Amino acid sequence: MGFAYAQGMIMQLQIAKLKLGRYYIIAPENACSGAINTSDFEEVWQYGSDEVNDSRYDQDGVAPQCKVRGLPDPSRVYIPSGEKKGFLESHYIENYGWVFKRIQKGDRGDVKTRK
Repeated sequence: MGFAYAQGMIMQLQIAKLKLGRYYIIAPENACSGAINTSDFEEVWQYGSDEVNDSRYDQDGVAPQCKVRGLPDPSRVYIPSGEKKGFLESHYIENYGWVFKRIQKGDRGDVKTRK
């Protein structure tokens, strides 16, 4: 329920008039039941399994993936081939090291260093 928790925190931060930075959403549960306004953030990325092109066996079975409402398709980054995928594997945060190892600086989904 990390995505729902984050959505609630974001709402409170906005009420407090705090500036929002980057939002990295990893394997969100019920992402399509939440919505974001991308203009509230510097950038937003959603990482996870591809519910259209991944076989059912390779998809996240803990939190079946769907796109966060309000997020354009190019802001989604799917688990690359060669990385651990499966009912549990596609959900475990420990299997998302590829975000830092395989995505090069300046590429789609690049996690920027804080200044």
